[in-house]
Amino acid sequence: MSVLKTGLAHPSRMRGIFRYLLHVKGQKENRDVLESILSPDKLVEHVPENKEKLKDKKMSHPMFNDALREIIKCKLLIEEDEEVAINPNLPQDAINPQLGDRLLPDTFTYLFFASDNEDEEDFGRVCAWYLAQDIYDAPGTWEEVEKRVSEQKVGNFLKMSSSRLFVQMDDWMRYLGFAWGHTLGGKPVTVPDPTAYIKRNLKHLFNEEQEITIQDFISRLAKQCPLFETGKFREEVEAQIGARETNFLSTSTAFALFRLQDEGDIQLERQSDSSFMILPKANNQVDNNGRISHIIWKGYKS
Repeated sequence: MSVLKTGLAHPSRMRGIFRYLLHVKGQKENRDVLESILSPDKLVEHVPENKEKLKDKKMSHPMFNDALREIIKCKLLIEEDEEVAINPNLPQDAINPQLGDRLLPDTFTYLFFASDNEDEEDFGRVCAWYLAQDIYDAPGTWEEVEKRVSEQKVGNFLKMSSSRLFVQMDDWMRYLGFAWGHTLGGKPVTVPDPTAYIKRNLKHLFNEEQEITIQDFISRLAKQCPLFETGKFREEVEAQIGARETNFLSTSTAFALFRLQDEGDIQLERQSDSSFMILPKANNQVDNNGRISHIIWKGYKS
């Protein structure tokens, strides 16, 4: 079962467990001690199913237990001899007490989608499907998602069968940097926009180069996160809903690149005699009708 289908495995709960262990001695703790600190009995006394268990002091801590199970299953943490610890095999920056929490969204993204994690494949397909929607007409509520899933005939493929799954997808995609939300007419609406994820990873994507081709950029992006064009999950999705036109990016990826250019992080260029990709609905964002051959990284801003 993936985090998509484990409603109590919320990003904030899994993050809380990780943040605690990030700063304790040896980055490990006895499981019972960890439970008593992060999920004290007082927090669960009011839960109806625990009333009978109060008599013998045995309490149920479903939020903690579900979150811990999923965080161990994705290998962010390990459990051995009744002790829970941060996985020492993760990159050193990812478990650095000063950097680990800030890098956690990217650590989760790798562990969920780029590490051959079979448990999270359904989650990867759902995220890739959402990013493949037209950002200018994306389903922003459960009712709209349900309708779009039916129209595209991907119900059996995605297995998005309830509003609870949409809420879980929404929470995780926002935390990982693949979406954001706003309120429209008093109703919460979600937008599939991966700007935050791409922005965080520009340094890695450019790999100390200042200028790379758009093809190299997309290839590196898909390798690092297979939710994007040419990545494993996106290809599975496009096989279901129809492939993009040749050399076209999806509108969500194009929109993210437009935003990053507007914010001064990158520059999009069409160089003569070079292969190009088309960023749809470019409007006045770029010259050459959205035909882009190279991306220039402007480096960190002060």
